[in-house]
Amino acid sequence: MAPLASNKVICLVNGRIHRVSGGDYLENLDPSLQTVIKRDYPNATNQSFICNEHQVKFRLEVLDTLFHLDLQKNFTVNDRLNEELEKANFEISDVEEQLEAQETWGERAADKVTEFVGSWSFILIYTGILVVWMFLNVTGAFFGLEWDKYPFILLNLFLSVTAAMQAPLIMMSQNRAADHDRLTAKNDFQTNIKSEKGVAALHEKLDHLMMDDQTSNMQIQKIQTEMLGDIQILLNEVYQQNQDIRDRLDDVEDQLDDFEETLDNIEENTDDEDVENSK
Repeated sequence: MAPLASNKVICLVNGRIHRVSGGDYLENLDPSLQTVIKRDYPNATNQSFICNEHQVKFRLEVLDTLFHLDLQKNFTVNDRLNEELEKANFEISDVEEQLEAQETWGERAADKVTEFVGSWSFILIYTGILVVWMFLNVTGAFFGLEWDKYPFILLNLFLSVTAAMQAPLIMMSQNRAADHDRLTAKNDFQTNIKSEKGVAALHEKLDHLMMDDQTSNMQIQKIQTEMLGDIQILLNEVYQQNQDIRDRLDDVEDQLDDFEETLDNIEENTDDEDVENSK
């Protein structure tokens, strides 16, 4: 086999001869593209040459691989996000409804008593009863009766009994309030955990979109730019080949014109010789 010219090389894929400008050596290509080429052609070296036409094919394979990897990563992140949200799928209960369902008649009565005792109405009524009681027993204005003279022992007994009855009722109401606060705090805690896990998963997805996807997009844009460059080179080669063919056709037409002119001259000379011979 005759040695190739310095500007001619053989394509690794189809073994055809190309100009050096019509492709690249493997060492000049992107590492991901080199990996795909060497996968299909294990004997390829960094000094192997591949034409632009076949580079486009392998670059399309690299793009397809990148798209599939991005889809796989997105599915993985989405699955992890859904898994975290499912783990944090706590049952948020209605505290008021739950307490009302467990409420007894005594607890409702305790709440009503506590609500009344803690109001201005109770204070005013209680104060009025004390004032009237002491006034009647001191002055004897009620038909001269003084049933509880000073120091109002019966009144003190009444106040002590009232306080003794109010204390457990108030404690019962406070226990219900404590249960309400406990259930509310539990709901808030579970809601916060769910929100934190959801926010963490969303941050992970955003980080993936900002870092991995951005890197992949830049790599895809780089490959697309290289493909456009290869396509432009191929178009230039086709245009140059068409121009060469046109030049050759023009040369052939010129040669045909010269040949026809030569034939015409030969015919004229032949006719002249025939005329002279006839004389």
